[in-house]
Amino acid sequence: MSKRLYSHKRVRYWYAYDIDDICTTFSDLGLHPQTVRKWIKNGLKTIDAGKPALVYGYDLIEYLKANNSTNKCKTAFGEMYCMGYQDARAIFKNVISVEQKSQFLKIKAACRECKKPMFKSYKLSNFPALRQNFKLVDVLELYDFKTCIDKTHIHVQEQGNTNESIQGELF
Repeated sequence: MSKRLYSHKRVRYWYAYDIDDICTTFSDLGLHPQTVRKWIKNGLKTIDAGKPALVYGYDLIEYLKANNSTNKCKTAFGEMYCMGYQDARAIFKNVISVEQKSQFLKIKAACRECKKPMFKSYKLSNFPALRQNFKLVDVLELYDFKTCIDKTHIHVQEQGNTNESIQGELF
């Protein structure tokens, strides 16, 4: 199961929380008391060593901010996050596919090293910069490699037979 991100904005700065209070604060996310005990074991500061364990709100905020930012990766404008390498990587041949959603652009490209797909979202106002820095293509052209590393089912159709069916050629 993947790691959850718990928003520090739900926690009140000057309050003192016990384990059950923290769980009720994040009840819609299904936070288990054992998870909070694990946080305490991993460095969440408690008021004292007494039972029940009490945590100041500002200590919980500090811990959640640090915990939520541990696996984040900043990428430059011309880079995307590669799931294969788990790091920011350059785009293969500066070729991207753009899909416009309602308030943002969904960009799809291939990793330069492993040729796996990478995704990133941009603001609509960044579209002129994307056109200037990258070559915009269709999705099928994005994966038209001469030496393909992964086995894919995406094949570029021949230009002459784009709308003709294969069964028509059999008879």
